[in-house]
Amino acid sequence: MFEGLERISSTSDWVTVFFVLVLILIAVIHFNFTERFSKLFSLVYSDKYYTDFIKTRPLNFNIFHLIFFFVILFNISMLIFFVFRTYKSNFYDNELSFFLTINAAVITYVAVRYMIGRLIAGMFNLSEEQSYFTFLKMSNLCLISILIFPLLILSNYSAGLFHKFLITFTITAALAITLFRYFVVIKNEKLGFNNLFYLFLYLCALELSPLIVVYKLFVD
Repeated sequence: MFEGLERISSTSDWVTVFFVLVLILIAVIHFNFTERFSKLFSLVYSDKYYTDFIKTRPLNFNIFHLIFFFVILFNISMLIFFVFRTYKSNFYDNELSFFLTINAAVITYVAVRYMIGRLIAGMFNLSEEQSYFTFLKMSNLCLISILIFPLLILSNYSAGLFHKFLITFTITAALAITLFRYFVVIKNEKLGFNNLFYLFLYLCALELSPLIVVYKLFVD
């Protein structure tokens, strides 16, 4: 007499859960590393943060960076996810599963980049410079993740043209800040390379090779 009807629903409650988790992580960082967290924002207009914390030991594998890594991972993955959900929603079937796949891809990129960096640094006897460069890049990613996080929250709870505008603006802002800080680092440090050509090859191998690996594993 009564026929069952298939009900298909889509919810983004899981996104809210991740937002809350990241807010908790940011609160933990702020509470335990108040001075360092505050000085991080000085990277917007100066390099004083680098000089203040370059002598931190361990330089890269410390609690501050470890907690921040999960914040960075979430923000990068969520931004990529929002781009696909806005412009290529037919690319995936399940939102949460696709988001977790993006997380795995980002983690793979970071792991491959680190291994390639260590390998190249060993070949060119630049272990100390590579460690310093990793510290600079990690610091910049920490700053960018904090700056775009409010935009990600607004993007998730917006709709229509305003939603697309926020996504586009967030991408543009993140890329602009990343490129600016990246070129500042290259200009000021040179990573021990006297020849700009070798510096260019080094950076291409360091940044592009992991992207190729991720593409082959998760897309191709």
